[in-house]
Amino acid sequence: MNEDAILRTALGNPAAVPRLLSLLPKDAVAGIEAVRLRRLPAEHVARGGKKRLGDIAWGVGVGHDPDAEALLVVECQSSLERRMALRMLVYAGLQWQALADTPRYRRGELPPALLVVVYTGGRRWRPKTLRGLLAKSPPGLARRCPDFDFELLDARSLTADDAHSNWLAALLRLLHCRLAAELPARAKVLLDGLRRDALDDLAAELADLLMRMLVHRFGGEDAKEEDRAYLALAVTYLGEPTMLEEAITEWREAAVAEGLAKGIARERALLRRIAARRFGTAAGDALATLLVNEEDSERLAAIGDLVGDAANGEELLRRGRSVLAHGG
Repeated sequence: MNEDAILRTALGNPAAVPRLLSLLPKDAVAGIEAVRLRRLPAEHVARGGKKRLGDIAWGVGVGHDPDAEALLVVECQSSLERRMALRMLVYAGLQWQALADTPRYRRGELPPALLVVVYTGGRRWRPKTLRGLLAKSPPGLARRCPDFDFELLDARSLTADDAHSNWLAALLRLLHCRLAAELPARAKVLLDGLRRDALDDLAAELADLLMRMLVHRFGGEDAKEEDRAYLALAVTYLGEPTMLEEAITEWREAAVAEGLAKGIARERALLRRIAARRFGTAAGDALATLLVNEEDSERLAAIGDLVGDAANGEELLRRGRSVLAHGG
């Protein structure tokens, strides 16, 4: 499951449209009423029978006229596309052509279009307009050549403040994330935002897709042990704590192969880091103190389960003391 497919899932939900519009320049979205929406098909058959498939298209209300709308076309990109303006022109043209054949627009004016490219790639992108893609021509011809532009929403430009107030921004920052250490915090902000907007079904759907993507990106055979720890913690926020248990089991087995004493010390250190990331530095330090003399790998594994299950640091330490005292 790639980033573009995850974004198509999110942006296909009506609740995403006002969130998207709020991230665009104010002058571009002035007058648009996101409360009036209708989903438009993104697949069209061009001349010659060739299918053209865009990402997302919406009819969005404009002004106070209940029949007035704008065409919102959204394309999701995780890599650079030099001729993006040309592609967006084709998508918009196909949408206009399809709308022109409907009773609503057969005799009237076509709706204005707002074209948006949502970009989550790692490289800086300075897109060209359509005219910028055309070869130099004599002045008279140049004036008659069409021009075409689109709005680029680059995940690189979004801040942590954007993410805390807008779950779509949080999703974009998570998709753009390239540092495993940042995964847990970004995942938690996203899920908190979705639940705050009462989008539990979308949260569950995105969580499943995101887990697969993040495990593919950060959980490969060559991944650093610490990066796997951050990944496992992010996965617990996305709703699958059993994956944390499985990850800790893998680390323990690998560590024991290097030597039992070294493996136990490394496991204690990992548990401290994970607890600190989830419940704060004080909880991580308190857990490290609690485990300082613990050598039993089974009890440490049980503590690892608690790191994924506990609701807060106090519960983790209380239940952890019970495990160490009674073995369960």
